[in-house]
Amino acid sequence: MNSDIASIPQAYRALAGLRRWGRFLVTLLAGASLTLSQQPWGFWPALLFGIPVIVWMWWARPGLKQAAFTGWTAGFGMLIFGLYWIAEAFLVDIARHGWMIPFVIGGLAAGLSLFWGAAFALARWIAPRPGVISVIVLALSVTAFEMARTYVLTGFPWGMIAYGWMDTPVAQLTAYVGPHMLNLVTLLIGGLLACNGRSGWPTIAAGTALLASWQIGATRLEQEVIPRPDGYTVRLVQPNAPQREKWLTDRIPVFYDRALAFTAGGDYDAVVWPETSVPQRIETPAVQIADRIYSWMDISRAAGGRPALIGTRSTEPEPDWINWYNALAVVGQDGAILASYAKHSLVPGGEFLPFDRTMSRLGLRSVASGTSGGFVPGPGPATIQIDGMPRVQPLICYEAIFPHELRTDGPRPEWIVQITNDAWFGKSSGPWQHLAQARYRAIEQGLPLARAANTGISAFVDPYGRLMQTLAIGEAGFLDGVLPTPIAAPLYARSGDLPGLVLLLAALSGFAASGRRRRA
Repeated sequence: MNSDIASIPQAYRALAGLRRWGRFLVTLLAGASLTLSQQPWGFWPALLFGIPVIVWMWWARPGLKQAAFTGWTAGFGMLIFGLYWIAEAFLVDIARHGWMIPFVIGGLAAGLSLFWGAAFALARWIAPRPGVISVIVLALSVTAFEMARTYVLTGFPWGMIAYGWMDTPVAQLTAYVGPHMLNLVTLLIGGLLACNGRSGWPTIAAGTALLASWQIGATRLEQEVIPRPDGYTVRLVQPNAPQREKWLTDRIPVFYDRALAFTAGGDYDAVVWPETSVPQRIETPAVQIADRIYSWMDISRAAGGRPALIGTRSTEPEPDWINWYNALAVVGQDGAILASYAKHSLVPGGEFLPFDRTMSRLGLRSVASGTSGGFVPGPGPATIQIDGMPRVQPLICYEAIFPHELRTDGPRPEWIVQITNDAWFGKSSGPWQHLAQARYRAIEQGLPLARAANTGISAFVDPYGRLMQTLAIGEAGFLDGVLPTPIAAPLYARSGDLPGLVLLLAALSGFAASGRRRRA
């Protein structure tokens, strides 16, 4: 292939000469290497290695089909290694669900990789010649299709490249441009490193962009975090109930009493229990299991009447069906339910199945819901406001992976609460990556985050995404923390993804039009 850069790098020459299976393996491993930048490893230099290699392999394969296959292979490598932790959920009831593991993990990675395949093919069509222009177009195209991955078919934006900057100052850029545009910055930096032939300016440009991003973030992190003037203190309860034991009749009281003990006493203003912590539903003040009664009054007494934000379930009966919701209840004095919230972004296959009523009649059910037909989605993002408690936006588990889910109507929240049950994923990388994505939401919104996780990682996070306190995976206990004061709403919190989407579409359209003129 002809080149519009000064000289093809020697590494590219070597990789281009590989046979078919060699090219496939190198591309797969380069994609897999990107997962090393994710938590808990956090090796961000992997981005500066993996992206250039993927670009070289893309250049080495002429044609749209070859470009699409290269993109799909790189995406598959990134996702099959990045999503392995999902298998842990199917091991909880291995007799029922174990056989699904290769189909679910492989199928999910293969399906999501189609976004990368389409992005690489589009970039090849717009900019067929290797070089700086092709790198820019590829970065724009991948960013656009990664944005689509956030929305299409309920969306699943887990493991975005931008999350590889967690615990570095570069992560702060999401406060201004959001994670999708940080994807673009990252792809441009890595792509420019692939262009370094005789002319060194692409490397200089990449280094300058990285240093500038680092400095912008470092400057932002110099700002002081100020505790709330009223000293509002939240307690996070981590009962550490393994998923295999959580709903066993003889183990329910063990974990329930543990959570009550962690709630009782102490000087705090509100307490948070994790997702699906209790057997009683919002509509039932009490429920009897074996010889034990579980009630909202139990929790109210333990909390001394202070607001208790509890992960539970809710039901809504229909003539021939019962709708189940994954919910959060705010319990007040005398067990009264002061407010509630129903999760609206549900995990496909985990919390609901397509055509759930038909599937239920066939004996199929979702993995995590514990109901015959799975959960149904709630009405949407909400802010809870009750007397004496700062306005809070609740997120239940999976909802924290969606940047756009934190945009609500009405007054701005003063903090974010996330309740989750990551016991499904054991001690894998899943809980770490889940926490990292929640921390990005704190950065983007400029709000403190309080996170209660059944088996960990419970945490307090400041408005810059920094960990203030944590409880480790597999540890039972509680944390007390004074909420920081929210900072001014960052640019991304006010603008969302629309400006970035317009930029991507305009730039891709411009390059496409320019390419057609050159080929005419």
